[in-house]
Amino acid sequence: METEPERNDDATITTVKDMRSRLENRIRTQHDAHLDLLSSLQPLVPDIVPSLDLSLRLISSFTNRPFVATPPLPEPKNHHPIVKSEPQQGPPMLIDSAASSGAAEGDGSSGSPMTLVRAMVAECLLQRAPWSATDSSSVGRKLENDQNARPAERAALRELGGECGAIQAVETALKSIAEENGSVELEEFEVNGTARIMVLAIDRTRLLKELPESFNESGRIVETNPSNNNNNTGSGFGVSGSGNFVRPEMWPMMNAAGMMGMHHHHHHPMGMMGRPPPFPLTLPLPLPVPVNQKVSSRSEDDDLKDVEALLSKKSFKEKQQSRAGEELLDLIHRPTAKEAATAAKFKSKGGSQVKYYCRYLTKEDCRLQCGAHFACNKRHFRRLIASHTDVSLGDCSFLDTCRHMKTCKYVHYELDMADAMMAGPDKTLKPLRADYCSEAELGEAQWINCDIRNFRMDILGTFGVVMADPPWDIHMELPYGTMADDEMRSLNVPSLQTDGLIFLWVTGRAMELGRECLEHWGYKRVEEIIWVKTNQLQRIIRTGRTGHWLNHSKEHCLVGIKGNPEVNRNIDTDVIVAEVRETSRKPDEMYAMLERIMPRARKLELFARMHNAHAGWLSLGNQLSGVRLINEGLRARFKASYPDVDVQPPSPPRASTMETDNEPMAVDSITA
Repeated sequence: METEPERNDDATITTVKDMRSRLENRIRTQHDAHLDLLSSLQPLVPDIVPSLDLSLRLISSFTNRPFVATPPLPEPKNHHPIVKSEPQQGPPMLIDSAASSGAAEGDGSSGSPMTLVRAMVAECLLQRAPWSATDSSSVGRKLENDQNARPAERAALRELGGECGAIQAVETALKSIAEENGSVELEEFEVNGTARIMVLAIDRTRLLKELPESFNESGRIVETNPSNNNNNTGSGFGVSGSGNFVRPEMWPMMNAAGMMGMHHHHHHPMGMMGRPPPFPLTLPLPLPVPVNQKVSSRSEDDDLKDVEALLSKKSFKEKQQSRAGEELLDLIHRPTAKEAATAAKFKSKGGSQVKYYCRYLTKEDCRLQCGAHFACNKRHFRRLIASHTDVSLGDCSFLDTCRHMKTCKYVHYELDMADAMMAGPDKTLKPLRADYCSEAELGEAQWINCDIRNFRMDILGTFGVVMADPPWDIHMELPYGTMADDEMRSLNVPSLQTDGLIFLWVTGRAMELGRECLEHWGYKRVEEIIWVKTNQLQRIIRTGRTGHWLNHSKEHCLVGIKGNPEVNRNIDTDVIVAEVRETSRKPDEMYAMLERIMPRARKLELFARMHNAHAGWLSLGNQLSGVRLINEGLRARFKASYPDVDVQPPSPPRASTMETDNEPMAVDSITA
């Protein structure tokens, strides 16, 4: 006796067999339909089978699948529109196999004028293959001059266009089509003051819905004048017999049902306006070719171009590799956990301390522009109006850097300190972390007034960071003395570093000379910092005092490396936007940046002035106030080399932790 599970298994097996049978029949039907399609197209495109085999062979070489040639094609079936070549006078005549049962509809007498004109316009646009933009006047003239247009069509054009004619009817129909199904992309333009519409693009799938369903079901025989047979290789249809619809480049628009080979052998009444369908929607039929146009066979060059196009496309494996490469680049550019932790050490403690400036500059202008009784909470400036000031001249180009401010007739500014008083005391900053150097750790500033050209650099020891702003000879009149190129090259800079970074300020012609000096001193240039100069009002300066051809609004700082120093990478950017101050004074942001790059390293500045003295730095230059040395070892070596020079302070305070830690390194690197 058969059990319940066995009956269920038998039912499942039967279901699977039925499904397999249906799928096999479907595949066989599709295969036969495709062969029928190729057979019907072969008279129009004789080399269609070799072209397909060539493409399939090329694809199989990429997919690593066996190539199967196209089997012999069956005989074409006579279920398509055919051409009779019996002698006939006059233009081509459309004969409907069921005209007697649909004369009214075939004459196009059914439907409203808007429906008729929309169908005519859609049919005319579908005829343009390949597609190219056209305007309403061209479409209107084509429909108006159509000699084979039906009376109902002409009446619809006249009724819808009114006194303006067929062009107005076409424009009305185009706007209606665009509003209802969006199958056309329109753009209005003017010609001699007259508005016209340009059809930029069409959606063929949606535009087909404008055609009556009877277009897809009509069957007819076309009898052609034998005088045209010499120029035709097939029959053609157009708008009222004046053109053709589908060309080979439009084949992909066929729907899936047509590719399935669902043939219709029934004859139905003719469609609206007595026209054949624009192209088969459900039948894999051979497509008509244009009248008076020969079918151009593909040349070997065309096949080679197709092969080259296929070969130039990326394979699936190449796309995967490209995607993987992009992911790797994204991972590489992301900061590591160590880099993120290092950057977090140097973030502003207690929040941002940035004070923003009002774009209207003064409080009076701020209230006027904002229409308020009080100015905003940002920082403002105050105009300095002296007895000799001529307000009509405007602002001074040099502002607070003007060298003749006591007699300058232009307007100058100063910071409005009332803003700072109203804002109250600044927020108390959180204590600095131990891993970020404080002034107590760095120690007091030290400097030596000397002529760097003949100073004994070897008594200083080695440094992690060296910054120099040399007095380059840039062939301009400057308020300070300059050094010749050979004097710059002969400086004893190599003795100052074994592993470290050098930051060399350059401008003008010194940009090339600076690179040459870096290489001569044993450095490799790795970066370049740009200082964008702003004026007192925080706007980019336009009247720089340097530059032979253009006013310089920026300066460059070359970065060189020697040895293998330990540095914090990717902490800062290579652009500094800062205000211009005294002559040759560089932005204070540089010192904080270098401290973040190499914390607790010994730092030396060459060609310094008193405003360059900073905690943790040793400054050398001929415009410094005497000699001030805190480190006991450095004081002893300096007094031994220069016993006649007075060193301050007489009793140095206790050296900083950084100086103590670096002292063995400095002593070891001293040469006699």
